[in-house]
Amino acid sequence: MEHRRDHRKLLSSEIVIIDRNHGEIQGKIRNISLSGMLVDIGDNLHRLNPIVDVTFPVESCGCQKQCQAKAFIVHQQSGCLGLMFSELDAGVRQMLRKMLYGYATVAERAYMYHGYSDTSHHLPKQVNAY
Repeated sequence: MEHRRDHRKLLSSEIVIIDRNHGEIQGKIRNISLSGMLVDIGDNLHRLNPIVDVTFPVESCGCQKQCQAKAFIVHQQSGCLGLMFSELDAGVRQMLRKMLYGYATVAERAYMYHGYSDTSHHLPKQVNAY
């Protein structure tokens, strides 16, 4: 069953998966989205815990930053893991959004698509009920 319904970006980045029983497992990210990622772990066919910690690079402002998250293993087959983020820091989410969509915040998106940075002047004026 497919869990991710949002935009995915193809990648070829290294990832470290930390499982409390097996320690560190090296892998390669195949694709990533705001909700999770597909990771190639090769021949590491361990029976992993359902929740793992992951460390992976994200391109942000022209440099790569190492990001950390907790993820559920939603499927494991033929050398690949399907991971769904369960805990993702707001800063990491913004970096992922910037990498995937080109903007990190609502204000940036408004500026990109409408040419203005403050959206408050387009809100309806409040009417006093007194």
